Amino acid sequence: MNKKTIYVLIAFAATVAGCKSLNGTNTNEKSLGEIAKQESATPIRPGKPGVAPFWNAKAHQFIYAPAFDYKLVPGAVKYQYKVRSLVDSSDHNFESDVPYTPLSKIWTALPIGFFTLEVNGLSATGANLGTAGKGKYYHAAYFNGPYYEPVMPYDKSAMIALDTLFNRSYVNYWYTHKVPDPDYVNYRYPAKIISALVIGAVTYARLKPNTPEATRSTELAKTIADYLLSIRYPKGSAWEYFVPTYYGPRIGKDPKSHMQLTNNFTIMGVDAGNAFLDLYNLNGDKKYLEAAKQIAQTYLKTQLPSGTWYQFVNYQTGEPTAPNLTIPTSIINYLGRMTREYKMDGLENATTKAVNWVMENPVKTFNWQGQFEDVYARPPYENLAREQACDMAVYLFTNKKDFKLADELLRFSEDQFIIWEKPVPITIGKYKGPSYNSNSWITPNVLEQYVYWMPVGRSAGVMVDAYHQAYKATHNEMYLAKAKAIANAFTLNQKLHNGNYDTYFTKYVLDGWLNSTVYPAKVLMNLQNDLKKN
Repeated sequence: MNKKTIYVLIAFAATVAGCKSLNGTNTNEKSLGEIAKQESATPIRPGKPGVAPFWNAKAHQFIYAPAFDYKLVPGAVKYQYKVRSLVDSSDHNFESDVPYTPLSKIWTALPIGFFTLEVNGLSATGANLGTAGKGKYYHAAYFNGPYYEPVMPYDKSAMIALDTLFNRSYVNYWYTHKVPDPDYVNYRYPAKIISALVIGAVTYARLKPNTPEATRSTELAKTIADYLLSIRYPKGSAWEYFVPTYYGPRIGKDPKSHMQLTNNFTIMGVDAGNAFLDLYNLNGDKKYLEAAKQIAQTYLKTQLPSGTWYQFVNYQTGEPTAPNLTIPTSIINYLGRMTREYKMDGLENATTKAVNWVMENPVKTFNWQGQFEDVYARPPYENLAREQACDMAVYLFTNKKDFKLADELLRFSEDQFIIWEKPVPITIGKYKGPSYNSNSWITPNVLEQYVYWMPVGRSAGVMVDAYHQAYKATHNEMYLAKAKAIANAFTLNQKLHNGNYDTYFTKYVLDGWLNSTVYPAKVLMNLQNDLKKN
């Protein structure tokens, strides 16, 4: 499909759909908004000294009523909460017996926007004995969508996004050279980015079955996958058969950086393994299944007694290069896929150990630390992200375990990283240009992580899939409505960017990460396929 055809399809779909607002047009959607508003008063794992940690010190926003780590005032018998909206100067005050009570009592009456909070300790006579804590925070908008109709059906949207991607010069380079284009900087992350391109080529072939495009795309997937096989860590190394996290001449320029050729980001094996499995499912070539099995075997032999793995290790020796431990949710789901779909024996014990580690650590501490190959490991709670919480929720939903916890994990992800509307007025610090100002963002969107609080396509795809899996397990219409609201935003992003799923949900072109096209395209295709069945 050429660019002219893409533009015509988008224009036609936009004429039919028009992105018409749906707010207030459907009683069911109104009721979902009211339900979401009332649910926003329920706090998410509120901190309590000696019982539950306060995980939200670095948070940018709150959809659900928060509690803060304010300190006891000596002699105080009760505490006065003074909440003032900076939107309309309204006051929303109440009293409690401790200084860390969630703001549930006033939350649904507090306008969306910035507010200040001051908590003072009071004596039995009502005298002010001192301030327990104070701060300025952002009350983010609760779900009240789906906001607008999709520009086109999700599978057609996915097809056009992949059409656009496969017209890129750095993709066509593979056909003639059989190696990555050296001018495309993100190929330096082969396990993440080149594996994603395999998945994209397979998804494209599935969207266009029995066509010349499918044949060509399948050949492309084989070419890229064979390249990945050729650069794997060698047999006998501690992390043998893994596709490298970092590769090529662009890596290692800065000796102080964690991005070195010998450094392995351990969860990246999952990305390559899933790419090999998707290709095997398409063409039946067992060498790709064997490659995926070898990755699973390496996970087995490198698992720590605790049940997890180090986040960053030297691939040759296996020694950790940072003290942080991996949150192994994607590994759990990968080993589960190998067991469930490919009947690989011997993975159940490792999977159980990894699940138990997650349950005993981030599920209890809520230290859902960011897991990114291009961001160095941070201290606890400094850089939270949502992907591993979503992974764990998907595991629980698909295995029909503890739906209450699974829902809490999705609410945490939503609370901290989804912007349904009215984003926090913010400009991302060291970056320049209008794209990094939140007034240019397309909503709904999903932010990536605390230290890079930008609306990223792959992050949005993770949330769509998590809500989709939650809906399949529970048939709760709220989950489906939230999945569709974010999916619809993909089609608007695409309309504004000439067929592309731009990496970032902004009105301006800010692209470069092809996995933010590939992963959402696969997710939207699967969502549409399930909607057709129902």
